[in-house]
Amino acid sequence: MDVVEEFVREPLGALVEIEAGAPWQQTEVLRYDRYVPERRLGAWLRPETSTLLRQTGLHLEATYRVPLDGVAALLYRDGNDFQGLHSDRELRWLEDTRIAIVALGPRRPFVFRPRGSWAQAAAERVPAGAGPDDIVLTPGEGDLLVMGGACQRDWLHGVPAMPGIERPRVSLTWRWTSRRGRPDTAATYYDGRQFSDGTPRPPTRSRPVI
Repeated sequence: MDVVEEFVREPLGALVEIEAGAPWQQTEVLRYDRYVPERRLGAWLRPETSTLLRQTGLHLEATYRVPLDGVAALLYRDGNDFQGLHSDRELRWLEDTRIAIVALGPRRPFVFRPRGSWAQAAAERVPAGAGPDDIVLTPGEGDLLVMGGACQRDWLHGVPAMPGIERPRVSLTWRWTSRRGRPDTAATYYDGRQFSDGTPRPPTRSRPVI
């Protein structure tokens, strides 16, 4: 894990610009034959539309010497929006990855927890950040985090809810995988699960946020 504090020189202006201009979508995930909305909004951004996105991408490629495509943006509208503990398993190849995150907006816990069995995690029900081996960072206000492959292979990460925070937070993410090593072939959160005999439905769906 690399951390660069105050990587963005004018984080408030960048936050306002991206929050107002991004094509935000509400993603819904199929769970037990009904769609459940994620507790945050998302958007794909083109690097050439923003000086911040373009220059950050060039910096990351020069520093880590890997190609990065596009930018995924997440909007946490307030402290009630969150992202549960997970690893980015949709990349499939997790051992050699680079995932860079620029956090704009208020500082919030970013929790790392050693990967264990899902059965154990469900049984313990330990809140993110309260586990005995949890590592808690508090990025925000333009900080940059870069996770290497060990973060995805051996750890979970997430942004827990923080009721009481009213300001929005935007997370900008660049990702790369070498597609080498042993692929993770287990189903991901976004593969959906259908339990009826009805017509199969897509595992996720998105709708624009007006």
